Amino acid sequence: FIWSANHYYSKYQHEKKRADEAVQNAKSATVITNNVLQSLQIVNTVLEANQHAKQQITLESQRTQEDIKVAVADDDCASRPVPAAAADRLRKYANSLRTDSGGTVASKPDY
Repeated sequence: FIWSANHYYSKYQHEKKRADEAVQNAKSATVITNNVLQSLQIVNTVLEANQHAKQQITLESQRTQEDIKVAVADDDCASRPVPAAAADRLRKYANSLRTDSGGTVASKPDY
């Protein structure tokens, strides 16, 4: 009888240990899953913020272009071609803005 009790108690302890390990593994998996979900949420927030910033930069650029068009509309410089050196410099500057914002770089003007 004592041998039988020891045998079953030993089996009980072994199964309890396995169950405890399974519970611990489940808790660890839950923590890891929560960390991954939190990381994804942070990445999505950053991506949304970057997209919003790019949209704001584009809007500001469009406003600036319109303001400049209005400002030079009645000026005699508006009817003259932009000097090549100035156009090249402006193109380089525009390309650097596109590169910094992740856009494509145009080697030639769009007109």
